Amino acid sequence: MTISGTGAKWLVGGAVLSLCINLFLVGLMAGHWIYGPPPFGPGGPGGGSGRGMEAMINGLPDDVRPVFKQEFGAAKPQFDAARDQMHAARQKLEQAAEADPFDPAAFDQAFDDFQTAMGGMQKVAHQTIGKILPQLSAKQRHDLVEQWAKRWDRDHK
Repeated sequence: MTISGTGAKWLVGGAVLSLCINLFLVGLMAGHWIYGPPPFGPGGPGGGSGRGMEAMINGLPDDVRPVFKQEFGAAKPQFDAARDQMHAARQKLEQAAEADPFDPAAFDQAFDDFQTAMGGMQKVAHQTIGKILPQLSAKQRHDLVEQWAKRWDRDHK
């Protein structure tokens, strides 16, 4: 099926807008997982200061920090590899979006590759958290969930 005229312009415009929104949201998520929350000071949303793992660790309850530090430190090579894949996929996506003439199939493939790379980062994070939670007591897990709820600016029931 070929779309031309106004329909094609709306389709490309919608795809570019969707790309921009997704890249912004992915950047926020990836930045949070890779670099930790923004350093707004001890009482701010990030709950800590500094960058990277230390910023993430500083925002956690004191009694779970060592476990997080150990497991996320052990997973650093996997996070680094996933981050590199996301950067490469983002570059391909940017190139596909800027190509002249625009190739919708190349753009779709680049976007799929980028989503796959994001999934790789999320998978490493999920696996790492999955190794941490069994090491915590029920109370520690509850306190951690409460901390996450505060960080995500929502109430925990």
